[in-house]
Amino acid sequence: MNDSIKMLFKDNPEMEIAIKEFCANNPEYLQIKQEFYETAREIAGLVGYNLYSRFEEQFGAYLACANGTYYLFGLGLRQEVITALGI
Repeated sequence: MNDSIKMLFKDNPEMEIAIKEFCANNPEYLQIKQEFYETAREIAGLVGYNLYSRFEEQFGAYLACANGTYYLFGLGLRQEVITALGI
């Protein structure tokens, strides 16, 4: 039972597939993604690829950590279940 609940919140490989499918069909996401890459290319051209690449890597790690934290603490019920299960 614990493994089933844990998969629902943390170890769910199907979730990544569903998110990719959702994003691929979401016009707002696709527009923002295109604008991001256009801006990224412009900045990399100004500051150089190495510095921009380092910035993007660190910014991505920061966002992933922040998003993971918000996900874990998002819904009160979700947090209570995770805490109760010790996962």
